Amino acid sequence: MLFSAIPFRGYYEPLPTNKKMNYPLILAFLTVNFSLFAQHDINSVMPEKVGLSSDSLKKMNNHFHKLVDNNKLPGIQTSVMRHGQLVHFDSYGYADIKNKKALDTESIFRIFSMTKPIVSVALMQLYEQGKFKLDDPVAKYIPQLDSVFVYTDSAINLAKKTITIRQLLTHTAGYGNGRSPYPKLNQLYRKANLFNSENNKEFVEALSKIPLQFEPGTNWQYGHSTAICGYLVEVLSGKNLNIYLKEELFLPLGMNNTFFQVPLEKVNNFVVGYRWNKTQGITVSDTPENSRYTKNMTMYHAGGGLVSTTLDYLRFCQMLLNKGTLNHTQILKQETVDLMLQDHIQETRNYQPNLKIRTGESGFGLGFVISGSTPDTLEKVFGWGGLAGTYFKIDVENNLIYILMVQLRPHSQLKLRSTFQNFIKSALID
Repeated sequence: MLFSAIPFRGYYEPLPTNKKMNYPLILAFLTVNFSLFAQHDINSVMPEKVGLSSDSLKKMNNHFHKLVDNNKLPGIQTSVMRHGQLVHFDSYGYADIKNKKALDTESIFRIFSMTKPIVSVALMQLYEQGKFKLDDPVAKYIPQLDSVFVYTDSAINLAKKTITIRQLLTHTAGYGNGRSPYPKLNQLYRKANLFNSENNKEFVEALSKIPLQFEPGTNWQYGHSTAICGYLVEVLSGKNLNIYLKEELFLPLGMNNTFFQVPLEKVNNFVVGYRWNKTQGITVSDTPENSRYTKNMTMYHAGGGLVSTTLDYLRFCQMLLNKGTLNHTQILKQETVDLMLQDHIQETRNYQPNLKIRTGESGFGLGFVISGSTPDTLEKVFGWGGLAGTYFKIDVENNLIYILMVQLRPHSQLKLRSTFQNFIKSALID
């Protein structure tokens, strides 16, 4: 492996190890990186100053670095903030294996479903403006969703319940993603060609013709609900989703490297996408020059279409941890953030007590999963992940943010997320 990690003020950056490095050169390197974080208005301190263990974070690095060294990961970037201070930032491995291009602070990742929390925040901005109520039928604003059907093994029937906006935000509306236990329903998703839609309106119109997997509000199923939320943002604001997010979230938060479409001048920072299988190991799945993310687009997928950097997503998370503000800029009111981070699926459990949320996560807020092995043991920890391995958590009780970025599908065989969480928990010393 060509890179090793050198600690400095609590964060870590890769240094080439195939050359001897003398002390003055190391100092110069570290000074440059400190200046880089300062340019992003991010303060950096030693982990122990905010109650985290440097040794535990080094052990985490060693674990993840071995995965890269053993050709199980192309590269990985991890970051930790506590009390608004950056205490860990580690880049290891490659943004582009073939060209030996290392990951760095400017690397842009496909965040896939980590788009959903961002779009949920955007929709809740419009909630604050009185544009809708959470329990409004979505058909009040999107008439195509007025009469929807529910799929069963024996028949397709008109839904007895109306879909509410709260249900869209909590994935209890009944929409799936074409990977249900019902082959015929999955076939309907394939035939719909949702991702060939020209825009969000077409996407929702095509989705409206596919039966729900269950009656609204009676179960939990991860699916295309947030795509409808994205179109709802467009309907209520009168702006395309990409314009709304840029004007109301990205520019105010200083998220200058978050896009649906990677600008030409940023393409060199866009990380190669990779796949893995037992036979071939790591192979290329998406290159910047051929990616849909670098082509002209009109369909801004609210469920998974954004790309971003770790530093940008840290800013988004810190805004939420600050209860809606960042650097004196208010994105949401405190009471709105509190509302979003409550468990909103209690009523759904009356119909289905054993909701199929991921192991270790039993609650769901307005756009975020809530950690807890059972509904009675929900923690004040919120977050979500993306298809290619990106992942974030916001621990309100410990004033802690941690983010992991990789670009590998699948990644479950490496248990990155659970391992990451366990290392962070073990690093807490007060």
